[in-house]
Amino acid sequence: MIAYLTLLAIKVFSFTYRLRIVGRPEHLLGLVGRGDSVVIACWHNRMFYFATYIYRYLLRNRFKLAMMSSDSKDGEIGATIGKYAGAKVVRGSSSRRGASGLRGLYRAIVKDKHSIIILPDGSKGPVYKAKVGVAALAKMTGKPILPVSCWASDYWRIRSWDKMVFPKPFSRVLVTVGDYIEVPRKSDDGNLESIRQRVERELDELGFVAEEPFKKVCKCI
Repeated sequence: MIAYLTLLAIKVFSFTYRLRIVGRPEHLLGLVGRGDSVVIACWHNRMFYFATYIYRYLLRNRFKLAMMSSDSKDGEIGATIGKYAGAKVVRGSSSRRGASGLRGLYRAIVKDKHSIIILPDGSKGPVYKAKVGVAALAKMTGKPILPVSCWASDYWRIRSWDKMVFPKPFSRVLVTVGDYIEVPRKSDDGNLESIRQRVERELDELGFVAEEPFKKVCKCI
């Protein structure tokens, strides 16, 4: 029931937002016609912002998207929302130790030709600390990473480990998009760690750009 109500809110609220995309908007707007898969990276506590964009512009246009959801209770809710929305759901972890999850995502990209959305600091944090799995997945598949962040003028903040935010209806939403990050197939552990750090840095910078116009104090719910 929680998952269904959350998806309903995403569907309804998404059409009330005044959405603007900055940075490299052509990368995000061109996904439907791109003809090749990408690994989209977004921080865990901004997933509901980006979920509204995904539903409004991607899934409704039959964009083939897969997402990773953890095996936790919260992950079950996320998985149900993803399935209802039309995304392919893979259960597992974004750490390199979450081997089964990475294998599932690999199949979704290489065999099923889906793009992937991955939350590099999920499912339990630490918040804003990327795991190396996002770099390992890009290496395995040969697909680039597209870092994305977002923020809104008005929002609720949930009392979760990452203080997840949910944009209020009729708010202004700013989506910030970075450049593609390529990961060479021959990358060793040192290279993957450098890529992990770059993803973390890019998401932090994009998050700062997204938040800056809306600086305010918001109470938790």
